[in-house]
Amino acid sequence: MIILKSAAAILTAVIMLFSASGITEVIPYLAVIPDMMKVGADYISLNRNENAVSRKELKKEVEKNKGKEHPFVLVKKENFDIVRQERQLGSFSEYTGRLNEYVVDNADALLDMTVYPLMEYELDEEDSILSISREVINRTVILGCAWQITGERKYAERAWLELENVCGYDDWCTGHFLATAEMAFAVSVGYDWLFDYLTQEQKDLLAEKTLEYAVKPALSKNYLKNWFTWSKNNWNSICYGGIGIACMAFADYFPEESAEFLSMCYANMPIAFENFTPGGVYAEGPGYSNSGMNAIVYFIATSKNYFGTDFGMSEIDGFRQLGKFPAYITTPTGVFNFGDNKNRMCFTPVLHWYASQYDSPLLAVYQMWDMPTDFVPDASDAVERNGSGKEDALSLLWYDRSYTAESSDFSSEPLTVYMPSDVGQELVLMRSAYLDSQATFAGIKGGYNYTNHGDLDIGTFVFDSMGERWAEELGPGAYDAPGYFVNLPAGGRWKNYCKRAEGQNTLVINPDMTLDDQYALAECGFSFADFRETDDGVFCSLDMTDAYRMNAATRVTREFGLFNNRTSLRITDNIRCIVPSEIYWFMHTKADIGISDDGKSAILTLNGKQMKATLHGDGAFSVMPTEAIGGRYEYDADYSDISKLTVHLEGVTKAEICVTLEPVV
Repeated sequence: MIILKSAAAILTAVIMLFSASGITEVIPYLAVIPDMMKVGADYISLNRNENAVSRKELKKEVEKNKGKEHPFVLVKKENFDIVRQERQLGSFSEYTGRLNEYVVDNADALLDMTVYPLMEYELDEEDSILSISREVINRTVILGCAWQITGERKYAERAWLELENVCGYDDWCTGHFLATAEMAFAVSVGYDWLFDYLTQEQKDLLAEKTLEYAVKPALSKNYLKNWFTWSKNNWNSICYGGIGIACMAFADYFPEESAEFLSMCYANMPIAFENFTPGGVYAEGPGYSNSGMNAIVYFIATSKNYFGTDFGMSEIDGFRQLGKFPAYITTPTGVFNFGDNKNRMCFTPVLHWYASQYDSPLLAVYQMWDMPTDFVPDASDAVERNGSGKEDALSLLWYDRSYTAESSDFSSEPLTVYMPSDVGQELVLMRSAYLDSQATFAGIKGGYNYTNHGDLDIGTFVFDSMGERWAEELGPGAYDAPGYFVNLPAGGRWKNYCKRAEGQNTLVINPDMTLDDQYALAECGFSFADFRETDDGVFCSLDMTDAYRMNAATRVTREFGLFNNRTSLRITDNIRCIVPSEIYWFMHTKADIGISDDGKSAILTLNGKQMKATLHGDGAFSVMPTEAIGGRYEYDADYSDISKLTVHLEGVTKAEICVTLEPVV
């Protein structure tokens, strides 16, 4: 009954959207109804961990661990011992030495309270103190680490002032529970890492305020207010993770409440795992993967340190694969930045944790690329470089010294990676080598268009070669654009060029036929049968038909692969339509484009390097403005530095468009 009511409500909303958009003929869109019902059903379906540990059993485990030796939040004493020994012997490597130097210099800077004063409770434009909570985490981790590895009380004294300050707040902003959970996490780290410094009175205060300001509100049965409890996005991971860690840190103070909330964690955190099951692709993309992945790993690492187990959470399909996602999606020039993501590498110290847990030198060496710069005392520096200085502290503690850039072997890593998904994005990633700035990389995306931060981008691709990106993803648009996060059919998100199919490296078919130039609820996946490897290269095939079913297409496939010893790219599209149709093939590039007289080839020039594009199938190359076919939308960015290589066909019922991209040496 609930599912039917939900589906009916969504269907009504769809019809209203079509009507508001001036579409009077709803009947052609009745095919949307089953898909909208699926959206409604998916929205309320919660894949809890049915085999999770019970509250009763957790009560016994909490009692068994009473008086647990500190530290155990995130790391154990042994992690600090390694750094302490390196400091004593002067045996730092270049990498660990730079990490150590950055952390201690940052901690020294934090001692100057004229530059880094205590933060006053002040709500931001979202009525939140989230930025304050995150800076308290940052400062607590840096100062706590500096105290642990140097033994100098000045760092612990400064950290205590931060903790005492937030305990003096009237609350930790439960109206924006992300802020609450992050503050509870910050205080838990402080309590655990400073345990031998703190007085009993100070410990009691931290426990009292954590229970009052965070744990009790988290246990509220008001599930509309505490919607993180059934959320599928990173609010689930961050809120459960932060409060869950607090329940382990302070379990000796409130064992009943700790067992109750932890039982919720182990049962309900896997609800959000569908963002990356089973192949490890984080549905919202590389830029958003870190926050969700970090929170889950923080919780699992602490659980293993405290209980000696994570009660099977890390065995859930997709978790182990998620650790490879940042490295697999990294290209020689950045990342495959589909959706609302920028083209920047996604470093995070949890990759060192993954590397150690699953014996993955690739992840360790990848994270080592995030070499710290010299610390410059400045009020913004602690939160400017890659999120915060806490990243360097955790890298210093989690990094397994047996992995080095010189000795690590990546030969066991596949050069072609298929990352499937149950409900999110699917990727095929091909390369000639890992962690090589001159390597060739090509990635193509299938999956589900109706995804948070997703685009109408089935079939889109990126291509890197010779240290340059030749096929660009445009990344995020203006988040404040009207309806930017309404991604239903005819939603406001599709009034932003970079979110539409015409703003991707894919096809547009009969753009005047619908408001959306790809079906917003389309699902298009790869299968193992679609892969073939030859002596010359590797190819996959993506059935894109569902993306164009509203645009008179009956069959649309894209074969995609590297050839010429993985140096060149070939994209072959086959299209069938039921009426004479208009078809566009698009590729966005920062290269200058010079087209031959017959339109069958083009030379792309970028930073003194050249790539030859050849059109083997129908049509001819041209260059179009990097804007919507009907003209610019109000909130579109300036794309004057990007050209759009185009193939345009008209009045056809079938077409084959085959494009090769080959380096000019």
